[in-house]
Amino acid sequence: MTEGETARHIDERLRNDPNNPELLIEAARYYHRLAMQGSELALDRADESVRALLHKDKRNAEAVAIRANTMILRLKASRSRLRRVYTLVRAGRMLDRAVAIDPANMTARTVRAFTALVFPSFLGRWKTAVVDFEYLIKRKAEDSCLLPDEMMPKVYYNLGLAYAKTKQLGQAVRVLTEVVERFPQAHEAERARDLIEKMRG
Repeated sequence: MTEGETARHIDERLRNDPNNPELLIEAARYYHRLAMQGSELALDRADESVRALLHKDKRNAEAVAIRANTMILRLKASRSRLRRVYTLVRAGRMLDRAVAIDPANMTARTVRAFTALVFPSFLGRWKTAVVDFEYLIKRKAEDSCLLPDEMMPKVYYNLGLAYAKTKQLGQAVRVLTEVVERFPQAHEAERARDLIEKMRG
């Protein structure tokens, strides 16, 4: 099924059952993924779906996490530093709330982990990224179905990057070396080599 066909299928089901929480979170996931790839229309649709779901269930951890991330994605169009900082602080708190609601929710953990790395250093979110990436790796080892295999090079690389950003250079080199050894064909392996050289240089 093409992206267009998938979207039409989701939209048709939602028209027939607009208040169905399972359909709303399915739509939020789908459009959020497209929004992460740069689609402005998908960003609007993800927001629409997640807002409708949160109106019914404010304690849906996945919906809270997606909503926080859509707020951050919208910042790309903002030139106001004050607005950017305000939105990042607000989104960070929402992500913390999502994880507090359901600490085992993999979407909430994943979104918070990757999002934390793009925060400026003065907001102090990089240690949170370390915690979440470590958690994702631990849970994947316990249950291989929880995360897709193709995502793991990104998780390991970004854990190494988070260690580097928090000045834990020994840990960073250890994890980045693991990226090279575990995933030699992945794009992240080359990035890991470059980062190791930069830290050692």
